[in-house]
Amino acid sequence: MSVRAVSWAYGLNLGSMTQKAVLLYLAYRAREEDNCAWPSVNLIQVETELSERAVRKALRELRDKGLIALGDQNLAAGHGNGDIVPANRRPKVWILRLDHSGKADRS
Repeated sequence: MSVRAVSWAYGLNLGSMTQKAVLLYLAYRAREEDNCAWPSVNLIQVETELSERAVRKALRELRDKGLIALGDQNLAAGHGNGDIVPANRRPKVWILRLDHSGKADRS
């Protein structure tokens, strides 16, 4: 868990409790050293009690706001037991963009 990422996520005003729940879950799952997380959509759905559609929409909106971005997809390649997860079965790796406030750039 990245304490910095969780604090950042709590401090944002997103205007959507769905986006907030998904972002907080990603922050909770993020690694401290690189702010990357790769829970599957199904796991996010189960843990947040949101529908699959709501989770996918929230991820898209968070990405559009610049709060998350695709990370190094190779991070999701390995199981803890040394097995390799096939590329078509890996969850997406997300980087939490702690330098963004989520507000649109008006310049």
